[in-house]
Amino acid sequence: MANAPQGSGRPGASLSARVQGIEPSGIRRIFELMATMEDPINLSIGQPHYDPPVELVEAACRAIRDGKNRYTVTQGLPELNAAILADIEHRHGRRPETCLLTAGVSGGLVLTFQCLLDPGDEILLPDPGFVMYRHLAALCGANVRYYDVYPKRPGGRFSVDLDEIERMCSERTKIVFVNSPSNPTGGVLTRAEIEGVCRIANRCGAYVVSDEIYDFFCYVDDYASPVTYADRCIQLGGYSKTYGIPGWRMGYATGPAAVLDAMKTLQQFSFVCAPAPFQHALLEAIPRIDLRPRHTEYLHKRDLVTRSLHPVYGLRAPEGSFYAFPQLPVVNGAPVDGAKFLQAALQQKLLIVPGKSFSARDTHFRISFAAEDAVLQRGIDVLNDLARQFA
Repeated sequence: MANAPQGSGRPGASLSARVQGIEPSGIRRIFELMATMEDPINLSIGQPHYDPPVELVEAACRAIRDGKNRYTVTQGLPELNAAILADIEHRHGRRPETCLLTAGVSGGLVLTFQCLLDPGDEILLPDPGFVMYRHLAALCGANVRYYDVYPKRPGGRFSVDLDEIERMCSERTKIVFVNSPSNPTGGVLTRAEIEGVCRIANRCGAYVVSDEIYDFFCYVDDYASPVTYADRCIQLGGYSKTYGIPGWRMGYATGPAAVLDAMKTLQQFSFVCAPAPFQHALLEAIPRIDLRPRHTEYLHKRDLVTRSLHPVYGLRAPEGSFYAFPQLPVVNGAPVDGAKFLQAALQQKLLIVPGKSFSARDTHFRISFAAEDAVLQRGIDVLNDLARQFA
């Protein structure tokens, strides 16, 4: 019998079941839409508005010219791993067992979920939370349970309810996931909240997986990491946001050697290693770079948004990251339809991300204040005009 032609049979049969339920990122769709617009006001994309420090660019060029373009060992340059562990110990008072350089935090998430989650395992994720988390969990066949981080009252903080997490944890709970500072909310969990989450995870034998890619952009005084308190912590960090190098794909994972060794093995058969010349560049240049002016600059941008945005959006000052998560205007006692609001913004060339990209609710939207002040002010002006239209 002749072979059946490719694509025959039931619709979608050429694709695996695991990918058929995954929708393209709404954030990336907006990024693509931007390319079709003339002079858009882009407050959608999650990357810093600035270029990398000159020292880092020059170090990368030197590394490339000096022939540092071949594979490194899978876990990355030993000297860079050691520097990361020393920095974490200095900042958080506890040194993880080991470290692995990853292809961005996204690469670290893929490795972590694949190494820890089996079909039927449970993972606790924040709602709202970055869309990638739930899709990676679905690829692993895990069951996702969401804990609520929305403000408990108008104008309140994005925070966790420890009693809720306690109730949700069971013998099937494999991961309690934390993202602080948060994408999309800009919330930062307090030290007491972090310690409480870790205490619950320790008691039920779960891993705490912590996405800390925005830890540089923290505007509160007492930032805490689960590294300090969790018995089993996989910490994911990176350089994309801090140093303005999202395209370099440079991240790291730290944690127990048993898990990191498995992640290293999986990386051998997937990402192979993080980009070699950029590892060398970071190792050389980071000690010479002072990014405090950038932190001050982003604190100013946060304050500009908080101070200038119409009160109808109910925005409390974000505590970290470079995102704000205002609520949609309320009309006749209910939030305006998110799609309708997004379309009205697009008509004025303003790009924002609907809250339902991150959440089961359609009550908020995300803006990124990682933009030039002039662009940011244009966006604020449009949002204030929409506030008057809708409210």
